[in-house]
Amino acid sequence: MSNTNIIIDEEVFQKAANDFEELSTYVTDLRKEVLDMLNDLKTGFNTPAGRKFYNSCANRLINPLNQQVIVLKHISENLLTAKNMYQSVFDEYREIVNFMKE
Repeated sequence: MSNTNIIIDEEVFQKAANDFEELSTYVTDLRKEVLDMLNDLKTGFNTPAGRKFYNSCANRLINPLNQQVIVLKHISENLLTAKNMYQSVFDEYREIVNFMKE
């Protein structure tokens, strides 16, 4: 049986949560850019076929981006929840390390 060390690093939890939150902001901004481009296109394609094209693009581009934002924010929130759940472990570990240094 091999020795396996499990390392839980509170800074890594925080960094990952921040990274996923930042990524969700990026996808939100991307969604707005795509929507702006589609709206510009919609103005120039004001025909039944143009509207159908617009609706198709909106459904196939905007909805998945909306879903990605939801998932990314959920991951970020879960990482923060996990960090908070382990906070007592992190605090007690710091206390032990400080005690051993004395």
